[in-house]
Amino acid sequence: MATIVYSVNGEGRGHATRVQAIVEMLIPRHRFILLASEDAYAHFRGEYNDHPNVKVSPIPGLKFKYHGGKLSYVRSVLGSVPFLWNLRSSVRAIERLLLREQPDLAITDFEPLLPRAATRLQVPWLSLDHQHFLSVSDFGSLPALMRWQSRFLRCSIGLFYRGQIGEAVSSFAHLPARKGSEGVERIGVLIRRKIQLMKSRASNSGHLLVYVRGEAPDRFWDALSKIQKPVYVFGKCLPPVLQNIEYFGIQNEKFIRYLASCDALITTAGNQLVGEAFYLGKPVLAIPERGNFEQCVNGWLVSQSQGGWSVSFDQITPHVLSQFLLSLPLLRHRIDGMKWSGNEDAKAFIERHLPAIQQDAGSQDNTFQNVA
Repeated sequence: MATIVYSVNGEGRGHATRVQAIVEMLIPRHRFILLASEDAYAHFRGEYNDHPNVKVSPIPGLKFKYHGGKLSYVRSVLGSVPFLWNLRSSVRAIERLLLREQPDLAITDFEPLLPRAATRLQVPWLSLDHQHFLSVSDFGSLPALMRWQSRFLRCSIGLFYRGQIGEAVSSFAHLPARKGSEGVERIGVLIRRKIQLMKSRASNSGHLLVYVRGEAPDRFWDALSKIQKPVYVFGKCLPPVLQNIEYFGIQNEKFIRYLASCDALITTAGNQLVGEAFYLGKPVLAIPERGNFEQCVNGWLVSQSQGGWSVSFDQITPHVLSQFLLSLPLLRHRIDGMKWSGNEDAKAFIERHLPAIQQDAGSQDNTFQNVA
């Protein structure tokens, strides 16, 4: 049994559900220590409380900042100052955990502390996330504004960490490889077991499912209120009280059931949730968060996949929603039969790096002690 330390970006729940799919595939043959903050930590505590093969530990994390309902990169950078100020002490705390747990491998999902600690202690580590899609993809086919924005964000991705022994990018759709990144593995969306179990039971039961992570304008809710269907809303948003809209907040089990039985998903354009919806055969109306470049690219890919539409909050009207609903049979036909899951590829990617590591386990203790 190998011990794997896995650190997770705590922003939203997409990172956590992606990691959950990996953990489910590799336990009980391997033991996991999950390091997470914010939403991801809360998710793992709910899933793995007292699990014999999974330990969950909190770590500091970075968090997006919003202003006026729009993602603000400037505020996000300024908000990261306390995190950066304590970076050295946070890394040392993880070093102590690594010395105590003696892992065979470390993996990060776009989290910057564990890579620094693992590098210092010479623990081999992998990168498996979606965000590196921005640094390894050729954006030549994107609209001009997105190509310009990609130059700035591509540089910022590299600031999180470097030095991984292997890298994989998970996405519901991929662009051609950027020159120099052909060796990065490109895999589909990682599907957790609870979603897999729902595939054979998926149905179109007449309701729409809405997931909005933050604020949404009143016109969005007003347009939904004109639709002659029940609308079930999840997320941290707070919709107004309207006759056909029912709000549930964050309820993971109920969300999965409603996702499997909805006619379509209306959501901010997070990669993981879009991929889970496509896996279940659900068309997606993707609404990128204002100012969020990654979600703008995801929205563009949703429309290119022909399994859904992508519009902004400002473009949502009762007419747009009614036209989207009329297109659902065609969208379902396009989704059906396509491969969305990257689980087996991700499992093979990780296990390729485990045998040699385990063979060298006898000498690894000395490495830890010498560096420390």
